[in-house]
Amino acid sequence: MESLKVKFLMGPPDCNDPYIPTYSDLFLKELSKEIGFEVTCAEMDEVADQALPVYFIASGGAELGFRACHEQTKEPYVLLTTPAYNSLPAAMEIMGYLQEHGKKGQILFGTTEEIAAELRHLLRNARIREKLGKQHLGCFGEPGGLIASDADLNALKERFGISMELYSLDELVEEFHKGGYDENAYTSELKTKGFDPAEVEKALNVYGALQRLIARYGLTGVTVRCFDLLSAIHTTGCLALAILNAQGIPAACEGDQKALLSMAVMHVLTGEPGFMANPSYIDTKKNEITFAHCTLPLNMCDRYSLMTHFESGIGVAVSGDLTPQPMTIFKCNGDLSAYYAGKATLVETTHKTDLCRTQMVLKLDEGYEYFAKRPISNHHIIYKGDHKAILDEILNMQ
Repeated sequence: MESLKVKFLMGPPDCNDPYIPTYSDLFLKELSKEIGFEVTCAEMDEVADQALPVYFIASGGAELGFRACHEQTKEPYVLLTTPAYNSLPAAMEIMGYLQEHGKKGQILFGTTEEIAAELRHLLRNARIREKLGKQHLGCFGEPGGLIASDADLNALKERFGISMELYSLDELVEEFHKGGYDENAYTSELKTKGFDPAEVEKALNVYGALQRLIARYGLTGVTVRCFDLLSAIHTTGCLALAILNAQGIPAACEGDQKALLSMAVMHVLTGEPGFMANPSYIDTKKNEITFAHCTLPLNMCDRYSLMTHFESGIGVAVSGDLTPQPMTIFKCNGDLSAYYAGKATLVETTHKTDLCRTQMVLKLDEGYEYFAKRPISNHHIIYKGDHKAILDEILNMQ
């Protein structure tokens, strides 16, 4: 059963009304009724163990108590106030202290209905951040020719709890040679597409190898330095990544760590798969960008066919089609301190012979200046639907 524990803080009893604890208890009972689950006072260790630690500022004079215990939790600091006993003034003093120390916080005030609504909102966001901190991402090979696509592994672990580990591509190659993969609806459908069965089987063995490595290391997402597979095993990772993304496992190309991080963040927020692609052409007059790549989540498109990998002419790539619809373009940097989230509309999918196999033409809502002057590296991730608001809300709280 859902519940929320809060840390009760009030000023010295000798200079505060003795009725404050009783008043506070009645206030929390009213709040519990409004929010739909129990909100109670608890010790600091129980409060700190929650996705959203909340400090109940019951009266004036609670500031010193907050300063003494607040380092047991991380920002953003949530300060719950009541309309009485100088609760709000104390919370404002605490907020001033937090701001002086470069820390984020928020005061909850108003009617119990207003506080309950904001608490539900904050709890949802906190649980998203908590889930994000449980991500364990694996990189098979470092970024190849990409010179600005590394993540800051130490910062991700320290600030957000996100684990991103490097593994040798040789381990993937070794696992590939063992052969085998789990049959499922996607593997079965791929075999009906009329492409060379031997090439499809080879590509599916890459999928099987990644399946086993994901299970072995408990990974929640992967990126593969896939161009090196061309010479090592004479196929690509395009099909493997297309299946994994459709199965809810973020999977990025070319060893791109920033792209993998972006895909993992978005998957935690929305549960949706994304199309990792190159911004290949900008039409400044139409405010449109053509994005293209050789892999696409199989459950993201309306229909698809199989082709060879664009640059090498070998392996198995995915050429997909989608109907026009709202889209979101997303990319974060290597420590989640900056990101781009842009609204766009899919104009059409094309099949030009001089670009990677899946091609989407997107009309931007806010213009192309970001892509021309301050892009976060090359690859960007495209998602169906409008997710900009939730991205802004969650990532701006980090």
